[in-house]
This record gives sequence, structure tokens and C-alpha cells, in this order.
Amino acid sequence: MDGLITLLIVVAILVPMFLRKINQGEVGLVEILGKFSHQTGPGITFLIPGFQTLRKVDIREQVINVPEQQIITKDNVGMAVDGIIYVQITDAQKAQYEISNVFLAVVNLAQTNLRNVLGTMSLDDTLSNRDSINARLLEALDRETVKWGIKVLRVEIKKLEPPRDIQDSMSKQMKAEREKRAQILEAEGYRQALITKSEGDKQSQILQAEGEKQGQILRAQGEAQARIAIAEAEAKALELESNAAQEYFKGQAVTKEQLKVVENALSSNSKYILDSDILTSISKTFGIK
Repeated sequence: MDGLITLLIVVAILVPMFLRKINQGEVGLVEILGKFSHQTGPGITFLIPGFQTLRKVDIREQVINVPEQQIITKDNVGMAVDGIIYVQITDAQKAQYEISNVFLAVVNLAQTNLRNVLGTMSLDDTLSNRDSINARLLEALDRETVKWGIKVLRVEIKKLEPPRDIQDSMSKQMKAEREKRAQILEAEGYRQALITKSEGDKQSQILQAEGEKQGQILRAQGEAQARIAIAEAEAKALELESNAAQEYFKGQAVTKEQLKVVENALSSNSKYILDSDILTSISKTFGIK
């Protein structure tokens, strides 16, 4: 019984010395007497103590801060610049054995390329083309870090500040530009208001003139119709008078010449001189004194 307990104690002590755990998101590099042997994934790995060793490498995406530095632009303006880099180890063996400190190497490479990129740009270009700077840095870093088993995923410039005096000057310029835009917008609004008012007055005058025109047309049409009605009534009256005169003179001793003169007189508004006998007969007929 005592021997079994002793054996269990020995096993409990020795087993952890032979086993190593590798977490998810890591890979293990197994070395035999200091020389790389093979790579293993997450889980439990069996090792021979004193003969084999294990190096764990984190292969998850990691964030590296690029310290602030002073950079001189193309137009000789000093700027304070820093940033962050998102990287991931794609080849653990290269990252471990090709370079002593891969992340420090990435930071130094980023600072060098940042100086090279911004040194070829003017102040205005650096402030207005941050996305372009990020893209150029990403391309340069990704091209150089492949040999270290590193993949550069993103590069972001966090701080990009010119000196205080230049910032004050830019602030005044931006303020003047905003005031200028406000004045332009105000003037444009006033101009549009005048145009709108002018168009409204014009349309009002057009409508008023159109109404007056229509009114004159309607009045003229009414007067014309009234004149036509009066003329038709007068013509009808003259026709009745002519018929009555003809009926009267049928039994009278009137010559054809006299009757013709009477008909002509009754068929128009002109004045005629009639024979006194004919005039007396017409007066009796229509009761004219």
C-alpha cells in the first residue's frame, strides 16, 4: 500500500515535467538541444525534460504603438507624428529565428518609412491626405516584413500636428474662410429672394394684364352683341313697317315710283324727302302726328 502511494506521488511530480499546454491562438516551437525540431498546435505536447524545450508564439492579431517623433515636411515644417500598426505573425518559425525582436524591428521600420513618406510631401498634403499616407506606409511595411514572417494588416496615423504658430495661423485662415462662405451664402440667399420677388411681381402683373385683357374682350363682345341685337331689332321693325306700308298702299292710287321710294326709305336709316300725299298716308297708317 505504501509503495502504491509512493508511485502515485512520483508520477504526479514527473508527469507535469513531461507535458506542456499550448493555448488557442498560439503555436509551439519544439527544440531539441537548442535546435528547431518541429512546430505543434494548441493542446498538450509531450517533452523530454533537459532534452527538448518549447517556445510559444502568439499568432493572434496584435497592435503595436509607433512612438511620437518629429518629422520635417518637404516645405520645412516640423510635425509631431505617431501611429499604430496592426500586425499578425504568419510564420512563427521565421518570426522566432530570423530576427531577435520582430515587433521592435517593425516599429523602427515604420518610423523610418514614415519619415521618408512625409519628407516628400508638403504640409497641406500631409494634412489632407492621411489615407494616402496610411496606404503608402502599409505597402512599404508589408513588403519588408514578409521575410520576418509578419503580415502588416493596417497602419493608422494617430497624431499629425504642425507647430503651435502654424496651427494658430491655420485656425485664423479657416475662420476667415468660414466667414467668407457665410457672407457668400447670405448674399446668394438675398439674391435668390430678390429674384423670387421679381418673378412673383412679374407673374402678378402678367395675370393682372391678362385679366384686364379678358375683361376688355368680354366687354367688347358684350357691346358687339348688344349692337347686333339692336340692329336686328331695328331691322325687324323696319321690315314690319315696310310690310304694313305695302299692305296699305295696295288699295291706294300710288304709282310704282312712289311705292319704290317709300320702300327704300323704310329699308335704311337714311333720310328721304317724300311726297306730301304719301307722307300723310303713312302718318295715318302708323298714327304719327
